[in-house]
Amino acid sequence: MGQINLYKIDEKKKKDFLTKLSEKFECLGQREYSYENDEKKQCIVMTYVNKAENKKTPEWSWIFDEYDFKIPESTVTIRAILVIKIEKIMYAVTYGMAYFAVDRYCDTRFAFDFARRINFNQIKTTTLTTPNSQRNKTVNIYLDYNDISYDSGEAYAKIKAKANIEDDSLPREEIIEIGHSIKTRIQENNIDGIFNFIFYVEQILKQDEIQKIPLFNKVKDETIIQELDNRLCEKIEDNIDSINISELDIIGVTEVFNHNDTSFTIKYDRKKDDVQQLTKDAILKFINDNHLNLKDSFLKIKITSNKNGESVCTYTMKRLIDYTDDERKCILLKGEWYYYNDDYIDYLTDSISEIDVIYDPKYDFGNEQLKKYQEKKFQDEKNLKEYANLSLDEVKEKIENKYYAEYAFNCYISDEYGFKISDRTTKQTHGEMIELMDLYYDRTMYAVKIGSTSAKLNYVVDQSISSLKMYKHRQLDDMPEIDNVAIWIILKRKTHLAMKNGKPDLSGLKMLSLKNKLDSWKKEVRILGYKPVIYLNYWKE
Repeated sequence: MGQINLYKIDEKKKKDFLTKLSEKFECLGQREYSYENDEKKQCIVMTYVNKAENKKTPEWSWIFDEYDFKIPESTVTIRAILVIKIEKIMYAVTYGMAYFAVDRYCDTRFAFDFARRINFNQIKTTTLTTPNSQRNKTVNIYLDYNDISYDSGEAYAKIKAKANIEDDSLPREEIIEIGHSIKTRIQENNIDGIFNFIFYVEQILKQDEIQKIPLFNKVKDETIIQELDNRLCEKIEDNIDSINISELDIIGVTEVFNHNDTSFTIKYDRKKDDVQQLTKDAILKFINDNHLNLKDSFLKIKITSNKNGESVCTYTMKRLIDYTDDERKCILLKGEWYYYNDDYIDYLTDSISEIDVIYDPKYDFGNEQLKKYQEKKFQDEKNLKEYANLSLDEVKEKIENKYYAEYAFNCYISDEYGFKISDRTTKQTHGEMIELMDLYYDRTMYAVKIGSTSAKLNYVVDQSISSLKMYKHRQLDDMPEIDNVAIWIILKRKTHLAMKNGKPDLSGLKMLSLKNKLDSWKKEVRILGYKPVIYLNYWKE
């Protein structure tokens, strides 16, 4: 028996793959084969081995120098690649550490497409990733389990299991590993054995899927990364509010961003500026003051976090941005691009559909109501002592700033419909100011946000769960009893979402980052013993 690690080369990357392969590997030769299975196929096999490399002395070799020990001569580790062309399809079989040279050119869907069509007798380990979650990666180890299982918001990175292989030429119940490649053992340690396995895989891929497997993988293709970066830069130039600067980052166990005792240094080339708060306005001011181009410079700006006068860490702006590219179904997290597959999105959609979504048109708000409410407050408050030395225009400006859109909405809802307003009620915990809730009514706490993008709306989800945890752990004084936890979103969009089963269909939102957060929020609220509810209304321009 022999081991096989089988890749399928991406159709669009064949040429680049062979070019790079010839630069770093030596081709030992090429042979043609005629293989008869269900049909006769012509196969070409090219064998590559790594070229000789200069031996490198490890940097820790000083240890041996202390004892005048001579490092023994050793050969370079052998790596080999079989490139197999079967008509228009190209496969690669790697040996040693040659997979490093193949992985970036492979069809990343190939192995999991195979996995969706086979039965597993025993799952050994799974590796799952969870975006917009504190559990970024989870490795699960099983004792006696044979089902592909996952929760919404989770995606597979790898499966290791015993597979029920129904082919006489292959070992039965052999351990198989699924990632970007298919790795297992085959009966015959030769070319025929490899062909047998490839054709077995091809036959499986023609069958119907028997299970769903959501994927969430790092984007490694430099062309796609550049495309995503360019589109992100265009979005930033068009509307900087389309992105969100992370409110918090954690290094080890230390919280380092947006704390009262934290300051920041903004740097670009030799230009720098110190600021107390890291905001988009601060970044824009730095760009304008230094006559930089927003589109070209934004992602390259470096941010140093300083605590107690000492530098804690330095990141590029790209590292600090949360952003979702809906066209490619990719999300930017901690400076890296990741993509989702349809199984992930379908399951996420199903999970979100479980949340009660309430739409009552009487709560719709907009520019007209805002102006009317601000005018009313102007008439009510213009003669207050605090405005005694100001002109009417200055008073009006101050009142409009005081009753900005969200605060005006909360006040309006409170005045007209009996909600208790709690906006601006905050509590300091662990050096951070937490807004407890915006509104309260009928044993329900509400967190309210107006917006049209994930960058704007994600904050309200974080606010809701932070407040609920404080409430649950009795960290808040004089809080009313609650049964329900609500997020109230006032959407800025020209059209209403379609109605499904009597409620707005959130699947119509092209905001993957927000959907991930809502899914995590739903589960956390339920775990803490409360009912999650989404109130949805629209901003009328």
